[in-house]
Amino acid sequence: MNFFLRHLRANRSGTLIMLALQCGLCLMGIVMVLIINATLNEDNDYAAIGSTMALMGTIFGGLLRGAGAPVRYRMAVSMGHTRRGYMLADPLITAMNCLIGVAAAWGLSKLELLLYGALYPGWSCEFDLMGVFRWQWVLLLVVLVVVADYCLGALQLRFGTKGFLAIWFPLCFAPMLITSSANAAGEEGNASLFAQIGRGIVFVIRLLTPAMWAAVGAAVVLALVALSTLCYRRAEVRI
Repeated sequence: MNFFLRHLRANRSGTLIMLALQCGLCLMGIVMVLIINATLNEDNDYAAIGSTMALMGTIFGGLLRGAGAPVRYRMAVSMGHTRRGYMLADPLITAMNCLIGVAAAWGLSKLELLLYGALYPGWSCEFDLMGVFRWQWVLLLVVLVVVADYCLGALQLRFGTKGFLAIWFPLCFAPMLITSSANAAGEEGNASLFAQIGRGIVFVIRLLTPAMWAAVGAAVVLALVALSTLCYRRAEVRI
């Protein structure tokens, strides 16, 4: 418990940086909505882009903790704390950090919708995040961020910065690739590379039922956590 509290105090600046990032992204999104509605949008509607970007800031803030894992890990162990203590405390702090970020995104979403309601009375909201803040989705988000942060930290400990970047960049661009491929696959007669990738993804998804894919996903997560734990236990400790 003492180690957890000390580790929490030592890492509190990361939470403050994440919250500042969320506020900045939310403000940027709100400005985008105001500009679009003033110049391009011909319909009486709006979307909660600011709070969406704030939630993305939570995810990126959690994942970026993995970049600092080697420093946190080696400092903790070199100061006499056990590896097991670190592996229990750090993921818990990541989860707390993610929950704080989700709560901040929820608050910013409420404020953003109030602002648009005042600026655009009678207009409809085409997209907001309120449905995302159900406990099931929040729990899934926290688990995914914690596992990703834990595994990225272990990867950097084992292979260094190059190994970390080799995974980080695909994670950043994969959603964009999947979205573009899905849109291209839905266009009849489209034979582009993106369309072929999208149809291949759909084919693979249809091979298994949702329950089977959930089991596969759980097995992959457990395997990654086990391998990452081995990396932490065997990592060289140096300052």
